[in-house]
Amino acid sequence: MYKFAIVAPCFNEEKTVKEVAEDLCTTFQETLVVIVDDGSTDRSLEYLESLPYKNLKVISSEKNYGKGHAMRLGLNFVKQKCEIVIFIDADNEIFASDLQQVMNKYKEPNVHAVFGSRFLEVPFSTIKKMGIERYLANRLITLIANLRYKYSLTDSCTAVKSFKSHMIDKLNLTSSGFEIEPEIIKGLSKNSILIHEVPVRYKPRSYKEGKKISFMDGIITVRELFK
Repeated sequence: MYKFAIVAPCFNEEKTVKEVAEDLCTTFQETLVVIVDDGSTDRSLEYLESLPYKNLKVISSEKNYGKGHAMRLGLNFVKQKCEIVIFIDADNEIFASDLQQVMNKYKEPNVHAVFGSRFLEVPFSTIKKMGIERYLANRLITLIANLRYKYSLTDSCTAVKSFKSHMIDKLNLTSSGFEIEPEIIKGLSKNSILIHEVPVRYKPRSYKEGKKISFMDGIITVRELFK
């Protein structure tokens, strides 16, 4: 039984996924690292399968079902193998080493869920690179999530979400797309789980560099918050 398992969904991230997997496996050698390839059509899966790390598990889908489906596959695999599961994306926008802060938070008593917030300690240069529109959209979605579920989060859209594995079935996750992000928050709220936040460093990328979330994904996310 591992203390922690890190799950990273991946779709067409050949430029970053190998580096992300290597960083995770070498930085957290006592942690199970699970990369879920969601039907990539580039060389992502090829790069992953070439890696030699004993703590790495690669799961692949024959076709692209969506981020939520990939995350649920990862949860299914790790739920009997770890005490705590941590999500991170395979796009290298978050420093892998910052997951240590998430892990450290669980040393405190009565901590059952921890998110890594990109906006607790964010310089304006990062917001500028992210784009004011995307930043404001994130703030709006976070505000709605806080009002809807009585939290005080600074970054509900973060990819760095974690919770104790005994919660996996209780969250009753069913989403296949990006809407799984608010669905996790909704599930934690329904189970009266307090969400703690720790700062993580953020390296935003542009759509040219491979950013995938779209305006429509934002609309779907907001709709999920009101279900």
